[in-house]
Amino acid sequence: MKAEVAVVGAGVIGALAAYELAKRGVEVVLLDAEKPGAATLASAGMLAPYPEGLSGELLEAGLFGLKTYPGLLAELKEKGHPVEASFAGTWVAALSLREKEAWEAQDPLPYPVRGALGARRFPGGFVHPKRLREALLGAFQALGGVYLRAEVEGVERGRVYWGEGDLRARAVLLCVGAWGGRFGLKVRPLKGEALLLEGEAPPGPLFAGEGYLLPREGGVYVGATSREGWGEGVDLFGLRWLADYAHERFPLLEGAAFRGVVWGYRPVGELFVGEVEEEIFAAVGHGRNGVLLAPWTAKRLLTLLGVEE
Repeated sequence: MKAEVAVVGAGVIGALAAYELAKRGVEVVLLDAEKPGAATLASAGMLAPYPEGLSGELLEAGLFGLKTYPGLLAELKEKGHPVEASFAGTWVAALSLREKEAWEAQDPLPYPVRGALGARRFPGGFVHPKRLREALLGAFQALGGVYLRAEVEGVERGRVYWGEGDLRARAVLLCVGAWGGRFGLKVRPLKGEALLLEGEAPPGPLFAGEGYLLPREGGVYVGATSREGWGEGVDLFGLRWLADYAHERFPLLEGAAFRGVVWGYRPVGELFVGEVEEEIFAAVGHGRNGVLLAPWTAKRLLTLLGVEE
């Protein structure tokens, strides 16, 4: 099998890069192991560059993503792939006088928060990562892109290989998230767990203390724990922390019905988008801002490939 570009990893970043390449007439094969714990399938999908504390070039990259998403989602919807999203804003609730001063929290709260002294609204919103990935894959394949379920074992110049075969390609993009270490990339897994509840949600991402809420499929997404290593699933420790946080901090969720849990590995390390070997490129280390930074990352990868200026 041959292609112009092989993209390894079909999370939001890999799927978006593959879609943008296919739009420009590039022959692309997208490969994904579909392993449990992929960050995209559990991510909150927050578009919150200011509450996340981004600055300098990272803030510019985040703002680029925030600016890009409305047009991208409209494009996908026109192709028959609607994605849940909102750009109503993001909020930080101040839980102390120190936080109120630091955040200049003079705005009204968008949602009841126990102990809050005010809030600060920022530009931002959220997009449903799992639905975004599905939309990108559907649009990519409609353009003639090829998607393969395969656990890639190694890459070298011009070649990607796995147990059942290999693929020849002019260039390789590694968008492998927390699994970057297997390709010699400096990234490690940080497991995040989140709780899904029935009930009324805030209008957009709301940060309060060590966690946050946002809307998700007519209910509430409550996030998130942050734990080192490859431990799988949501355990009692994580579930208890999430339930206590939701119950104690948000009055509207005191009796909320349980909907489910999600978990995934955030790729933690120094953000890197560039060439690691001749014609082998990588995009790793996005932490919990992968969705926000995906448009900037895809644009940079296309520039490195010489497809876009």
